Amino acid sequence: MKKLFALLSAFTFVLTSCSSDDSNDAASGQLLTKLVETYENGDVETVTFQYSGNKILKRTSDYAFRDETIFTYTGDLITKEEYFFDDDAGYSFYEVINYEYDATNRLIKSSRTATSLAEEDVFTYNSNGTISFTTTSTISSPSTIVATGVIYLNGDQPYKKEITFDPGTAMENNAVEEGTFDDKINPFMNITGYSKMAIACPTYNYSLEGTVNNYLTYKRDNVLWDSSTYTYNSNNMPLTETYTDVEGNGDENSTLQYFYN
Repeated sequence: MKKLFALLSAFTFVLTSCSSDDSNDAASGQLLTKLVETYENGDVETVTFQYSGNKILKRTSDYAFRDETIFTYTGDLITKEEYFFDDDAGYSFYEVINYEYDATNRLIKSSRTATSLAEEDVFTYNSNGTISFTTTSTISSPSTIVATGVIYLNGDQPYKKEITFDPGTAMENNAVEEGTFDDKINPFMNITGYSKMAIACPTYNYSLEGTVNNYLTYKRDNVLWDSSTYTYNSNNMPLTETYTDVEGNGDENSTLQYFYN
């Protein structure tokens, strides 16, 4: 499944979303409970979501023997995300992401650990409204800076990332990621604390995640990689989605159905 928690200028960029949009002010309070994705090869994946009130507890997929994400809160902030995968055929994977916030509940650090991997992202909030980040590999000592960058926002919605990989080395290279969004309500908008994580793991999560509105297109270095179109329910939340892997980057084209409480 294309990453849902995760699917986060050199040219003219048109952005239709805004965090103060009237449609968002009228959010119904609905929570996404199930997502059914049908791939072009005919495979079908069902993802379910469990909550306590408006706090997300677990995301579970039926696509493997075990494929689930468990969320931990401190107050109203998500402070840990644990991902478990087991294909029951000899391959398993476990990943943990920890989140830290400042006194005003802004994300200031995301730390990701998995087998043979440990990275942390530190965020700095700039006076011009952008967010700078530094990604450091901490798997060995001394630690190594693997990327730096800047995130641009429109209201609460990240829409652009400028990333420098391997800064100061012979392998230094740059990338610009940009997203466009609709003006409707994102399925995860009503989850307590969810939008706070939108900028987390900025070098690991390609694309730009919708937190207020819904992702339409993703460009990398001015090349269109992915696009989505939607139909909506009466509450202006996605009912169906048609996803297209334009650039052929390994995500199968698919259609998705959204179900709410």
